[in-house]
Amino acid sequence: MVVTATDTTGASGSTSFSWTVTSSSGGTTYLGIPAVAPNACNNSSLANAYGTNFPAPGDPLGQGFSNQTALGWDGNYWPVYQYLSGSFFARGVPMTYNYNGTNICGAMYSFSIYHYNGNRAAQSVQWTQEAGYLPAMTTSFTSGSVAVSIKEFADKVTIGGRAFDLVYARVSVTNNGSAAVTIDPGGSGPNLLRLTSTSLNTVAAHATSNHDYVVAIDNFGNGAALPTGTTLSSGAPSFDTADSQMAAYWNGRIGETAGFTLPNLTLPNTGNLANPGTALVNAYKAGTVYGLMMQIGQAQFSGANNYFWLLNHDVPGELNARLETGDFHDAQNLLLTARISQATNFNEHGANWYYDGDWKTPATWAYYLAKTSDTGFVSQYFHDDASGSSQWGPSLYTIMHSIYSGQLSSDGALKASFDNDSSGRWLFDDYSALQALAAYKYIATRIGNTTEAQYADTAYTNLLSHTNTLVANNESAHGFNYLPCVVDQANTSNRCNTYNDANWASPVWVGQNQWSTMLMGGTLNGVIGDPAQSDAMYAMGFARLASHGLPYPTFGAFNGYSTAYNTAYASNGLFGSNYRDLPITSYAWQIATTTGGPNAWWEANGSGPSTSNPWIGNHAGPQFGAIPYAWPISAQQEGLLQSIVAEGLSSTGSGPYTYTRPLYIGRGIPNTWIASGQTIAVSNLTTSYSVSSGSRSTYGVSISVTKPSTRVVTVNLSGSLPGGAISIQLPIFLSVGVNSVSGGSYNASTHTVTANSGATSIAITLAS
Repeated sequence: MVVTATDTTGASGSTSFSWTVTSSSGGTTYLGIPAVAPNACNNSSLANAYGTNFPAPGDPLGQGFSNQTALGWDGNYWPVYQYLSGSFFARGVPMTYNYNGTNICGAMYSFSIYHYNGNRAAQSVQWTQEAGYLPAMTTSFTSGSVAVSIKEFADKVTIGGRAFDLVYARVSVTNNGSAAVTIDPGGSGPNLLRLTSTSLNTVAAHATSNHDYVVAIDNFGNGAALPTGTTLSSGAPSFDTADSQMAAYWNGRIGETAGFTLPNLTLPNTGNLANPGTALVNAYKAGTVYGLMMQIGQAQFSGANNYFWLLNHDVPGELNARLETGDFHDAQNLLLTARISQATNFNEHGANWYYDGDWKTPATWAYYLAKTSDTGFVSQYFHDDASGSSQWGPSLYTIMHSIYSGQLSSDGALKASFDNDSSGRWLFDDYSALQALAAYKYIATRIGNTTEAQYADTAYTNLLSHTNTLVANNESAHGFNYLPCVVDQANTSNRCNTYNDANWASPVWVGQNQWSTMLMGGTLNGVIGDPAQSDAMYAMGFARLASHGLPYPTFGAFNGYSTAYNTAYASNGLFGSNYRDLPITSYAWQIATTTGGPNAWWEANGSGPSTSNPWIGNHAGPQFGAIPYAWPISAQQEGLLQSIVAEGLSSTGSGPYTYTRPLYIGRGIPNTWIASGQTIAVSNLTTSYSVSSGSRSTYGVSISVTKPSTRVVTVNLSGSLPGGAISIQLPIFLSVGVNSVSGGSYNASTHTVTANSGATSIAITLAS
């Protein structure tokens, strides 16, 4: 293996390093964390523009409301902030902008027409995405007889042989009056290039004028000066051409992932979300794009603003969603750069470092291995720090040996950590570690390391036993019967005693709960494996919130109204019985109630939606955090997918182990969707992916409902299935029951229909 360090020295003398590593096995070159300068100005006297909680401007025309999202391209270095008013802030433009007395690097671009005839009134402005999900944001409003829309998007364009990210804007003015009007869009900002004539400022009666603009805002780290003036105008495609290029690119990337068909039937407790099926599909697609915008070079950053860095707590979940939904672009490189952040001394640049990031890492590698069978790559990096330090952080072996053993307490469970920003022996850490050991066992088995697989199996059994003992003793001593936040304390003794601190639900977070552990092949028992404990925890927490007037299904914030993590906390509803539809209904509720940008959420909302907001709808203002934020978006995507089709791992034997990949179908589908004439389907699910050729085999699952006399649910399976047992577990089986099954058998005690071997169509007649 050849390692080359590139010393990048900015104009201010600041230095950063980017590692380029050439694999000894196949000549593959991997890129390390991008060598981002302190800011695009290369000026260390200005605040850093990366890391966490760095200075970030608000909407200069926003009337005090924090409606915000992002524009950009995957691999860009400085995605921009975009606001309700049509303003946008470009951190990649090497200018200085003064925001509330603080000089920060970047340039603000605005269109004064947003305040045509004064401020925008409450609930008067639409803010939407092209086709409901593409990253082209349109702000629209009407003032008198004049209708205005401002549409903006980014396009990757090659000019002079170098790639640049360009932002396009079109200000459309429609005159619905009887006389001509003259209105200047008022575009401003450094090197903002107007592509259309100022003569269009005068708009005839019943006519529309389109005013087009473009500016270069990022160079993808290639060091080239941003094109301006005639260089930009001669090299940039027209607005319409660029719009088509943008849509084609993102639709292509989305099209490689799982596709959904969902009913537009009303869902309970979702803020009366109109057309919920369409809204959920659009949010899922938009989430895919947002996640890719946060990929900086070949590293998975968490946000465009505030969390613009590789955060060890976040990256496993972000990458899990990408791999589960079928996106394997840059997968090897992303696995390696993510692992850099799992070193215990990794600099988070303002954020805390968390042990649970280490415990969640093996699952990401297991997802990759299950879909690709790329044992060569995984074997090479399984213990690549055996003879010294690795440029890619701790190996899986080191994580699950030295780091894991260092965190074990003398009582056999994990020690206290700061993994939810306060000290405690958090139960979710133990679930995370159980999932890690189950994933490590699978990986070791697949690469032929029976010794490590048996080590993982024994360590798993021990951790499960000791954690069960601690939690059972805790419940007995303090008189409760639900999953506690801390293994050896009642919730009254820690932050979970506060009703609207969402950490009360920390034991059920996706990727570190009962459901995720089971999917990774971990067998659960005792109190921490009891689904009734999870259901009781949900009931306790929601009852407390309701008693203080907060709506179901919010989990609270830190402390406050809600959080972008709402659906992450809902994940374990899939493991129990009483909250099985929670991942879908929580996602729908978030779309209806708490967006801070189109299909985007601030990490935390201290208070609920404000009816004074100019943006039409229910939009909660921020308490803190990034927007859009890749980690909670990934949890929403996982929740939607796993509610309909969840793929797991299951092992038999005593070492070497034999693995299959079972499917759990329909486990979180709301009862209201099981209606005659409705179809719930997921297509283009990846069975296997060839890293060398990019080819894949896929499968699909369709659940349709008819009612000849009583309802019949027909599950159709297509394509190349993963090869494990197929369990159909609709929540409606618990309340209605099953009369008969064709193509499978029904177990009334577990409320499960098991498909016959080889069956591709299973017809289930409900009892009513």
